[in-house]
Amino acid sequence: MTEILLRQGNGWAAPKVAGYALESEMQLLLGDHPALVPGVGPAAASCREFLTEPGPIDLVIVDENGELTLVECKLAANPQIRREIIGQLFDYASCFWKMDVNDFLAKWRHRGSDLLAALDEEKADVLREAIARNLSDGRFRLVLAADQINKPLKRMVEYLNAMSGPDTSVIAVAYTRMTHGEIELLVPEIYGQESAEAKANRSGTARIVWDLPTYRSWIQENDSQAIAGFDVLVSAAELAGLMLTGSLAAKPSAGFAIPDCSGKQLGTLAVHVYNGLGTSVELDLNRLASQPEDERPPADIVQTFLDNLADIPEFKPVADNLRATDFKSRAPNVPLRALSPGTIDKLVAALKGLMARPR
Repeated sequence: MTEILLRQGNGWAAPKVAGYALESEMQLLLGDHPALVPGVGPAAASCREFLTEPGPIDLVIVDENGELTLVECKLAANPQIRREIIGQLFDYASCFWKMDVNDFLAKWRHRGSDLLAALDEEKADVLREAIARNLSDGRFRLVLAADQINKPLKRMVEYLNAMSGPDTSVIAVAYTRMTHGEIELLVPEIYGQESAEAKANRSGTARIVWDLPTYRSWIQENDSQAIAGFDVLVSAAELAGLMLTGSLAAKPSAGFAIPDCSGKQLGTLAVHVYNGLGTSVELDLNRLASQPEDERPPADIVQTFLDNLADIPEFKPVADNLRATDFKSRAPNVPLRALSPGTIDKLVAALKGLMARPR
C-alpha cells in the first residue's frame, strides 16, 4: 500500500493502522455502505448473513439495475484467507445460480427487509426481472473483502478471472482501516478488477463506468435539454459536500450519497434515465427508514427537511410520499430538464439541512 501522510501543523504524520477486531466489523461497514464495493452503484441495497445451504454468506448486494454482488469478509489472520475462501465463494455462487427469484426475495425478507417494498409497481417488476435473469444466468460479481491480501491470493484471483466464464468476475479488496486522532480513514486496494473488465470486454458484455465525465457526455449527446440542470446540480451538491458517485451499469446511473452528521448514509439522490422522463432525479431515503428511531436525525431536523422539500412545487409530491410512507418508498422521479437553477439550489439546501448537526 502507498504510504499515506497527513499534514499536521508544519509537519507530516503517518496515520496508524487500526485494523479490525472481528470480521463482523468489516461486514457491518460494507453492509452500511455497499457503494464501497467496486462496481456497486450508489443506490444499492445490502443484506447481511443471507442464508444459503452451506451457510450464511456475509453480504449480498443488489444494485438499482438488479446486478448481484456476493461478498465474503476475511481477516488476514484467518487461515481460510488463501484457499478455502475461494472455494467458499464459488460454493455460495452455485447456490444462487438458478435460484427462483421469489425464493431469493423471501430469503432477503427473512433477514428483516423487503427489497421491493419501496418501489412502485413498474420499477419493482423491472428489478424483479433483472434479478431473475442474473440468477438464471449465474451472472455474479464475487468479492473477497479483507484487511490484507497476500500474493498467492492475488494470483488465484487473476487465474480465476482468466478461467471462469464471462458472466462471473472475481475481485479481492483490501480495506485498510487507519486512524489519526479523531480522523478515521479507509484505504481500499483492489485486485482483479482489470482482468475482470478485460474478460468482460472480450465477451462483449462490458459495463460502462458512469463516472462524472462519462455521464455528462452521455447527457450532452442524448438529453441535451437536461445538461444545464445536471451541471447546476453537480456544482451545488459539491458545495454542500455531496459528490457524484458513478456506477458500473448497463444504463446511465449515478448518485449523491446523503450522510447524516456522523457520516452514516441516510440515502441517495439518484440521477438516472427513466422511461418517458429522460434524465431524472430520485430521492431514495430507504436507509433512513430502516434506522431505529433513536439513531435517526432529530425529529425537528427531519420535519424541517420535509417542510422545505414541500415548499418546492416540483418536489411537493416527493415530500408528501416520503411523509406518508415514513421514508419507506422511493419518491417519484422528477425530470432534470424541468428544474430551474433556483429549484435545484433549494433541493440541495433542503438536503444539507437534513445532514446538519443538531444544535
